[in-house]
Amino acid sequence: MGATAACALTDTRITGWVPGADIVVTVGTMLVVLLMMRAVDDIRDLDYDRDRNPDRPLASGAVSTQDLAVLLAVGAAVVLAANAWRPAVAALLAVQLAYVGVMVTVERRTGWPSGDALFVNYALALPVQLLLNGFLYAGLLHSTGLGPSWSGAVGVVVAAFLFAHFEFARKTVRRPRPGERTYVTALGVGGSAATAVGCAVVGVALLVAAARPWSPAALVVVLPLVFPVLAALRFRRLPRWPYGLAAAFLLTGFAGPVIANLLELL
Repeated sequence: MGATAACALTDTRITGWVPGADIVVTVGTMLVVLLMMRAVDDIRDLDYDRDRNPDRPLASGAVSTQDLAVLLAVGAAVVLAANAWRPAVAALLAVQLAYVGVMVTVERRTGWPSGDALFVNYALALPVQLLLNGFLYAGLLHSTGLGPSWSGAVGVVVAAFLFAHFEFARKTVRRPRPGERTYVTALGVGGSAATAVGCAVVGVALLVAAARPWSPAALVVVLPLVFPVLAALRFRRLPRWPYGLAAAFLLTGFAGPVIANLLELL
């Protein structure tokens, strides 16, 4: 809902977006798709988890890759059927699922890229995030009867930056454990921390800059920045970036656009 609201806040043709009945389908679809992406990540990280996280379901043998393959197949059928009444939305969702399928197939057959190549993996996974955010924007356009616009598409990028903060923050540590996958290895502690904070700032700045200028309510989206700032201050005395504060920014960062849209109606 937050990513949809971000697109509504930046799309200059929409004022005071309120979730409609179709948001139920969108939310349900996202829940299933994110569960599927979690399963995909477990398949991709199986060798690493066997060594570092042996208690995870796939690594421990509680479930098999065949089980997850069934989950992915059924999940894909369910979400595509649920969105069939919105052809453009379903088509974008199908592209996202197809991209993930190709990416996993190539990796499983060729071993490329290595799981330790964090930046390569992030670059390959970024289209997944953008396509998912695009799916949300497409759902918004369907509900409003509008066509796509560059201003609304800014919300897609904003959502990607908010997730990027969480990605870099949760993998920022002061002293990596042997074999731990962390951006600190390439960027250093300061560089990884700065990138995490920078993604949060850029995401919020884009949202404020692209939001309708006559809407002071949009300034509510700035408030969540207190969490990465507080996390950066605490990280100076902690071995790892405070996970709870990174999650708090992600949640409030997406809640902000929802609140800003509702405030426009007052």
